[in-house]
Amino acid sequence: MVARALVAVVAVVVIAWLSVMERDHRLLLRGAAPGASFAAADNDLRAARFLNPDTTPDLARAFLLFHAGSRQEAVMAIERVLRREPDNLYAWDELRTVASGDDPAVLRRAESAIRRLDPIGTRGQ
Repeated sequence: MVARALVAVVAVVVIAWLSVMERDHRLLLRGAAPGASFAAADNDLRAARFLNPDTTPDLARAFLLFHAGSRQEAVMAIERVLRREPDNLYAWDELRTVASGDDPAVLRRAESAIRRLDPIGTRGQ
């Protein structure tokens, strides 16, 4: 009897967790979709971070900020991700894109990290 109750409790917790992850994923897709207003996309991407260990919503929000003209805020958002995940190649590449033409020191740091993390992929550059 106790084992069945324990299995039921675990099942409810797992279903709740999967429901939250599904919600976060849908918000991420909606926030990153073209055509949404900045405010709606920003709200969706912020909400997609709820109980979500993935940094994709943070990086999508940084790209949204960049395209809205908030380059410095975008750089700061990406650097927050990189403090948590210094080996995140996608984040370094996004930082290179956001910082290009604006901050040579950040650009050099991003390019150096990209060469370190992907030496084969950067041979022709």
